[in-house]
Amino acid sequence: MEPWDVVIIGGGILGTSVSYWLGNQYKGRIAVLEREQDVAMHTSRRNTGVVHRPFYLDPVKRRIFARCSQAAYGMWKSYAKERNLAWDPVTTLEVATRPEDLKRIEKYYHWGIENGMGEDELEVLSAEDVRKLEPHVRGYGAIWSKTDTSVDYHAFTKSLRADAESEGVKFLTGVDVGSFKVDRDSLQILPRSGGEPIPARFLINCAGGSSLRIAHMLRLGTEYCDLNFRGEYWEIADEWTYLATRNIYTVAQHPELPFLDPHWIVRADGRREIGPNAVPVAGPYTYHGFFRTPAEAVKKIFEQPISNKLALLYNRDFLELAGQEWLSSISKGEMARRAQEFIPELKVEYLARPGIAGVRAQVIDRRGNFIKEAIELEGPHSYHITNYNSPGATGSPAFAAWLVNKLGQSDRLSHLRRRMVRGSFWDFKTISEQIG
Repeated sequence: MEPWDVVIIGGGILGTSVSYWLGNQYKGRIAVLEREQDVAMHTSRRNTGVVHRPFYLDPVKRRIFARCSQAAYGMWKSYAKERNLAWDPVTTLEVATRPEDLKRIEKYYHWGIENGMGEDELEVLSAEDVRKLEPHVRGYGAIWSKTDTSVDYHAFTKSLRADAESEGVKFLTGVDVGSFKVDRDSLQILPRSGGEPIPARFLINCAGGSSLRIAHMLRLGTEYCDLNFRGEYWEIADEWTYLATRNIYTVAQHPELPFLDPHWIVRADGRREIGPNAVPVAGPYTYHGFFRTPAEAVKKIFEQPISNKLALLYNRDFLELAGQEWLSSISKGEMARRAQEFIPELKVEYLARPGIAGVRAQVIDRRGNFIKEAIELEGPHSYHITNYNSPGATGSPAFAAWLVNKLGQSDRLSHLRRRMVRGSFWDFKTISEQIG
């Protein structure tokens, strides 16, 4: 088989975005390998479905994600209009449930402005302002992000796949990566189920929950390990959806583990969901139970480097979470209790049925710290993006443009031919410069 010039592993929203920009900017044989039969079957369809504005992202420590989120808001808005996709600007309130949270609210306002948001897009609210805006929501105050929007990222990814295919990109579905053979000038991808090897001159790993595992196969990122946390949501019965008309988040009580604090989500189709909890599970696709097989659980426990997991025993936030949150958060009643901190009228019987559950792959360093930013790992024939978590879906088309531009400037794509000026619904050069 003739080698592919670039193979992208992962047909989620990031991998599909990268494939679109590669096809738009370069001529060559470009393929996307996806383990499922369709794109966006995991994190990209199991997230909260929010286009987040970057008011809560530190403009220094989380500079790339903040800039990507800021740039991608306009990109997604124009794309939704162009492709007739759902775009519901429900807005978001981030509520202070403790008096000490008010300092964080003020900080968020300044971060948002520094990250490029307009003063008309953000507003700091008093407790009385919160009650006027959302009569059933309580807090000591809040920040109101007036342009946060609910979308269907699965639909966005499927549409973007079609756009990538129109640029000549091939999607090879049902291919799960089992191992690699590395040659001097290329590598071969060996599917887990057998079959012909897939040769590639260059590999871009955007495999989400499997990305660190794939990097480890090529002996990259071996100083990191990851843990998987399933976040479970409950859908609110129709007669109680009036309790909040906007997304309601709360200021994180565990700043190093911000994915655990409960929030009320307004989906693009109008459904309301409350969640998440944080259930430790053995793998990135464990949507029920704690592991799919006992062997999977054992493998995860003894997965190298074990020292990173042992270092967690010195992480105070992690220990507090393990002791107070996990066991109780599995309960439906406990979920309602946590939500009552900001929607006191919510009762356990209002939680009608399980909502969408997703699994977060959280990378941990040697000191037992949870890494917040995406991690980039570079090999002789490969480039890997791991720990690409929230607000990853929001920033994906901007992050992908920045990544493709970066790889092009570093000659990692020198075996491809650059296209002449190409039309697109987005401006590659402007977006890349905004991020870089």
